[in-house]
Amino acid sequence: MRKSLLALGVVAAVSAVPASAEYLYGFGGVYLDYQKWDHEFTSNNGDSTSARNKAVLGIEGGAGFTWGEIYGFYDYENFNKGDSEKHGASLKGTAHIYLGDTGASLYGQVYDTGSAGFGEHNRVVGFGYTDLVSDNGWFKPWIGVHHVSTTGTVCTGTIDNQGDCSVDMTNTSGWNGYMGGWTAGYNFNIAGQQFSTVNWNEIEFDRNDRYAQSQGGKTGVNGGLSLFWHPVKNVKTGITYRYTYNKLGIKGWNDFAIYRVQYDF
Repeated sequence: MRKSLLALGVVAAVSAVPASAEYLYGFGGVYLDYQKWDHEFTSNNGDSTSARNKAVLGIEGGAGFTWGEIYGFYDYENFNKGDSEKHGASLKGTAHIYLGDTGASLYGQVYDTGSAGFGEHNRVVGFGYTDLVSDNGWFKPWIGVHHVSTTGTVCTGTIDNQGDCSVDMTNTSGWNGYMGGWTAGYNFNIAGQQFSTVNWNEIEFDRNDRYAQSQGGKTGVNGGLSLFWHPVKNVKTGITYRYTYNKLGIKGWNDFAIYRVQYDF
């Protein structure tokens, strides 16, 4: 329900933009991912991570206006597993509101994820910078204060040993330090074929004590580096190197592969 209300709120906010706010560009697509946690690049035991493998069906989109830019996605996770209690969903929305022609922006981010017995809701408010762009690429950093709200229980431990699976996350809610990061991308051609690479990265620091205990430390990293091939118009396929440190309930470093096929509108 919270995700549905949030989605409606985003639509209402965009609809409320004055007519004088010029629309500049937009994009969107639907995709099918398969996350292979047992294709990790570090020396973890693949047998212990294969249970995390999952299919994800998602939709993403973004738009640019004279006042700023927005981006968001929605994932329906684990739909390949028959038990509906194993299904989950994640939603993310970001916005840069330009501060005149300075290149600086007011930045906001919302990320919600949940499954049976667990939910986590993240909010970030701060500042960004959007003018590091060229014809083929971009780099957009941001930083802000972080608030988290969690419910339910999770497993915490290393990738090879999930440890305690009854950790109550309720008391982790509240201000959770700071978060900084960036999105970046570059488009290029090789032998007449079109490719693109995208990197997103988030760093959480000075977490509150309870959240830090549940994730393995006061600092965490969450990100991905993707390489896509665009064989025909509106279609792309590729692989993402997904990496975390003290994140997703896994202490220390973790990485895995995500394979994607996407149709762009």
